[in-house]
Amino acid sequence: MLERGLSHTTVLHTHRVIKEMLAHAVKWGVIAKNPADGATPPKRAKKQMPMWDVPTIHRFLDESQGTRYGHIFEFGISTGLRRSEIAGLKWDAVDLVGARLEVKATLQQILGHGLVTGTPKTERSRRNIALAPETVALLQVVQGTQQLAKLEAGPVWKEKGYVFTQADGSPVLPGTLTENFRFLVRELAMPPLTFHGLRHAFATLGLVTGISSKVVSEALGHSSVTITLDLYSHVLPNMQGELAAAIANILKR
Repeated sequence: MLERGLSHTTVLHTHRVIKEMLAHAVKWGVIAKNPADGATPPKRAKKQMPMWDVPTIHRFLDESQGTRYGHIFEFGISTGLRRSEIAGLKWDAVDLVGARLEVKATLQQILGHGLVTGTPKTERSRRNIALAPETVALLQVVQGTQQLAKLEAGPVWKEKGYVFTQADGSPVLPGTLTENFRFLVRELAMPPLTFHGLRHAFATLGLVTGISSKVVSEALGHSSVTITLDLYSHVLPNMQGELAAAIANILKR
């Protein structure tokens, strides 16, 4: 697989799936030993996530305001939700009064199957997160705009309960979000970034402001804090410097 040009991550995931399958075969007595134990999968290649600085993020949010999906881009960077989690979010999972939402469903486009609803990828991905007052206000605007769209659409409206919809009430397409984001970034001559980069921005901003990596990991829905630390290790050296300075400041006579 490596010789065919596939990434270390893809090979590693494939090995994990095969090993898990064969482990069940051992458990059921179909085979005596797991052949996958003899294979040495590659280590996941560490790479630094491309990221915008704070002024660039501010500029993007200002420039994207009022565009077709500007509210979704702002929501993404404010919550750190995955694209599939944003597309699959329904109003029954949102508590605007309590300023919280529950991530319990996903919506993905799968080749040959169209739109497929599902559940978050791991148990930790199914999570309850707090919303800032600004995010609550954003969702209230989305809700009001949706009510107007519903009136305009009339009988054409498809009531599915999604937070982010197309003009007829059907859910936004994950692929359309990605393409629209890519187009807008290019049109505004911004540094390259993918839609998923908004999730990374959320995590990076949280870490550099001193939020515990465990808290950030729980908000992102990572299966363990180790994944968060691996992905954002480039942020930690600066944080360690700030920690050393803070301790030194406390110890001053």
